[in-house]
Amino acid sequence: MTRIFIWLVSLFPFLIFAQTISPATDEETLKEIYTTALVKNQGYKWLEELTEMGPRLTGSENATKAVYHFQKIADSLGFKTFLQPVTVPQWVRGEAEEANYKTTEGKIVLNPCALGGSIATPKNGLTAPLFEITSFEQLDTVTTELEGKIAFYNIPMNPAFINTFFAYSSSAKQRYVGALEASKKGAVGVVIRSLSATINDFPHTGSMTYKGADVKIPAMAISTLDAEQLSTNLNADPSLEFFMKMNCEGKDSVTSYNLVAEIKGSEKPEEVIVLGGHIDSWDLGTGAHDDGAGCVHSLEAIWLLKQMDLLPKRTVRVVFFMNEEFGLNGAKVYAKESKKENINHVIAIESDAGGFSPRGISVVAPDSLVARVREFRSLFEPYGLHQFTETGSGADISQLYSKDLVMLGLRPDNHRYFDIHHSAADVIESVSPRELETGSATLAAFIYLLDKYDVVAK
Repeated sequence: MTRIFIWLVSLFPFLIFAQTISPATDEETLKEIYTTALVKNQGYKWLEELTEMGPRLTGSENATKAVYHFQKIADSLGFKTFLQPVTVPQWVRGEAEEANYKTTEGKIVLNPCALGGSIATPKNGLTAPLFEITSFEQLDTVTTELEGKIAFYNIPMNPAFINTFFAYSSSAKQRYVGALEASKKGAVGVVIRSLSATINDFPHTGSMTYKGADVKIPAMAISTLDAEQLSTNLNADPSLEFFMKMNCEGKDSVTSYNLVAEIKGSEKPEEVIVLGGHIDSWDLGTGAHDDGAGCVHSLEAIWLLKQMDLLPKRTVRVVFFMNEEFGLNGAKVYAKESKKENINHVIAIESDAGGFSPRGISVVAPDSLVARVREFRSLFEPYGLHQFTETGSGADISQLYSKDLVMLGLRPDNHRYFDIHHSAADVIESVSPRELETGSATLAAFIYLLDKYDVVAK
């Protein structure tokens, strides 16, 4: 009897929660949220405005203009807005990069891009033999083979991973520390295979580091298509020489801003729900998926709840974080200021995985609260959401982590994301309005349910 009593007591919170859910009412509310998003199409209109402003590289004029533009929009929607100054690095790509090599059939001209943060080559470029690296384990065994050569990292994303984010993270080391590690072995430059899940002609940029390097060497990416061809030609002629030319440079840090837009809660204003994405983007495209989609997802989610008179009992904050791509400076400033002001965040949500169809949500929270979030799964299945995982939430909101915080990350379909990620293909034309809108509606629906049923740490 005692054991049975203890078991029933342990189930009590879940029984109470199950009894208070109103499935019919919630189904109707979610249907109205999704319908409103798909009919009004407001998020896609905002994304058009954002991408028309051009790329938003951290530290650029466009990035700051985008913040000011959306501050005006948030003001017009009834938010209380303010800007948080953020010191960010400034890196400029310069003139178009060049890369080529000669074979017995003639000169092969490639379409490269500098990696973010790279130094330039000498003014007239750099020519040197290549040494191909197909794994980091191989690099560990290199002694003098790289001296005076350009390291060619040709490590594909593993196609066996169903979740392409896992494939990306497992191969991203070549981009981030490739130049650092190759310089220790005497290399004079680096060329990496773009981090893309398919064979295509788009070079993909991204951040890299020299931290800990005695010598800095230039680093560029080439497309997966060019990498395949280069590998074949290099195997046929190991003496092949590669030419690379880049004019990029780092400049002094500048001040940019996080945009914070807030609506006070009606019953529990001291408890804060924060959601957002990052406003900065890479400069090859216009950051439609990464992370324009996440920004408009967040703003539109609250706009939808406001339109339907469903604003949360708690205070809600939308944050457009600055500088996710170059070091999370904006997220760190937001976390620091929040701690200083003793902001009580109870729920944090991030969208930074593109604007494709939502497939689920990832949850970081105490086990009891994860279980409560999963109680909502049946409500979302009609909209294609079925993945309720515990695989992280998001880089920006991770700076707020505490054991009592409910953290969620929107998880859209990821199969096509790395076809366009950090490349010139990341433009508005690659975003489906319907897919984008269902992402906004999903965030709105989760906020509505989490707030209504008090899925927060007590």
